[in-house]
Amino acid sequence: MSETAVRFTSGTLRRAAVIAAQFLVLFAALWALRNITKHLSYVLIPLFTALLLTAMLEPVVGWLTKRRWPRSLAVLTALVLGFVVVGGIVAFVVFSIIDSYDELRLRVLESIERVESWLAQGPFPRSGELLGRVQEWLGGNQGQVITQALTAFSTVGAFLVGLVIALVLFIMFLYAGPRLWAATLLPWRPSTRAVVDDAGRRAYRGVVLYVRVTALVALIDALGIGIGLAVVGVPLAVPLAALTFIGGFIPYIGAVVSGFLSVAVTLVSNGLVAALIILGVVLAVQQLEGQVLHPLLQGNFSNLHPAVVLVALVIGGAEGGIAGALFAVPVVAAVRGVVLAVAEHNAAREQREQRERAGPETEPDTEPEPGDTER
Repeated sequence: MSETAVRFTSGTLRRAAVIAAQFLVLFAALWALRNITKHLSYVLIPLFTALLLTAMLEPVVGWLTKRRWPRSLAVLTALVLGFVVVGGIVAFVVFSIIDSYDELRLRVLESIERVESWLAQGPFPRSGELLGRVQEWLGGNQGQVITQALTAFSTVGAFLVGLVIALVLFIMFLYAGPRLWAATLLPWRPSTRAVVDDAGRRAYRGVVLYVRVTALVALIDALGIGIGLAVVGVPLAVPLAALTFIGGFIPYIGAVVSGFLSVAVTLVSNGLVAALIILGVVLAVQQLEGQVLHPLLQGNFSNLHPAVVLVALVIGGAEGGIAGALFAVPVVAAVRGVVLAVAEHNAAREQREQRERAGPETEPDTEPEPGDTER
């Protein structure tokens, strides 16, 4: 059986050149978008954070407004509810730590004494010599230490400014979100306005689903680590589980910090063996979250394949760090909604044009609406 010979004609080469040029233009556009995003990160990060917070509380506002609540009262109620929930969790964690402060202080002192005794009898320098070397290093690198401290203060200041911007935008989006969206649709032509409206609503729906999935994954993490802490008998099991839930909303660093705190408190209060057990629990829960729960739930709720979610998280984390990992999946979900909305509207328009060309006698009784294949 002979194989069909492939002939490279001028037309084939021309089509290959056109496709290659299109790929080059696409990569150039992505490269420019990446640079612009990094350059405007001081505005885009608060904006995206405000959108995520809005997606978290907008269902509450929508539920209240459907029951004839005034928009301002519904927004105020949602804000109070959000602050009460978050403040309640923080207050519970703080008061639990205060209640267990005396016990933890005694355990910490005992652990410090054991460490000092081990340093004095082990192969390392004695504690006094070690402290002297630390002081000597600080004296010789005083300028570098001060520079790093000033950089840290500058970073904290930028973070606080971004947080204020995000909170202001968050309140504005909650209160005047429908009017802002209506004003965004005004410049478009009526035929294009429907496409933009449907695409924007689908993109926002994808962000809402992402927030719900993130909260569900954080809750599962908190339950898994909390149960492990309770079984081992750690004094601050419930507050540490609450911190794990809060840290679940911060990719990578939140899980690392909350897991480190759980292991450190267990080491101080219950000893090395219990700390190793909790370390195994934390690693198992985090692996379950990163490799199974997060990709699987994101794929089921957001209609994104787990492989797409993993690739988005890796690219977002590599390009934008914590912020990139936080916004990668909602951006992909939003882009998917926009692409599907535009494709369905184009398909519906082509079907209408074909029916108009074919004549009224072949026109079907019903006309498919854009978005029916996804709803």
